[in-house]
Amino acid sequence: MGKRWTPERRKEASDRAKAQGLGSRTLTQASVDVEEVAPVGRSAEVFAAENERKMEESVERATGEDGNPVVTTHTRAGTLIMYKPTETQGYVPKTVSVSAIRLLIRQGWHETCPECHKKHINKDGQESTDPNLCSARDPVAVRVCSVCSKRIYDNVGLFKEADTEDDPNVIEDDAYDLSTPASRTQASLNVHLWVRHTRQAQMMNVPPLPAAMREMVEEAAPV
Repeated sequence: MGKRWTPERRKEASDRAKAQGLGSRTLTQASVDVEEVAPVGRSAEVFAAENERKMEESVERATGEDGNPVVTTHTRAGTLIMYKPTETQGYVPKTVSVSAIRLLIRQGWHETCPECHKKHINKDGQESTDPNLCSARDPVAVRVCSVCSKRIYDNVGLFKEADTEDDPNVIEDDAYDLSTPASRTQASLNVHLWVRHTRQAQMMNVPPLPAAMREMVEEAAPV
């Protein structure tokens, strides 16, 4: 015949269990700390291998001496956007030839912007060289060419200050610290107009370039 559990016996069993550490327990849910890990991007080797052989075709249409249309197809290495390291301006997006990918990677260029950790995508969903699309840096001043709509950014910035505090022979001269985003972009736009749009530059009365720059302009001007 089984043992009859009276209230007294239940209490005695409960007291023995508590004495042995087997009494009622408060259960707590185990906590797990989850650390968010940023996705690992593909390696530079994979990036180079996927892009370095891309080719682009351009079609040139002309009229032959006999009056018939002539179509010429040119094939060349493709282009893409990479992010160039600079001394004072962080990383700047530049359009480069795919044939130079491996060399540029060795020089510190990146597939994506190291500052905002993504590519700079414009409103049309296309990757762009517009530095103001970077969410991790302050925007820079920009001018727009009235002839071709090219955007001229103030990517030059101020010169990096040299450490001259301990050199008593250095002359303190602030004459070269007077440039502004407006003056720098205007100077860059003037050079662009003289190089790419010489006739329009004359009609706009754009100030002549310094003599030291004229030879550079003549060499860079399209034939």
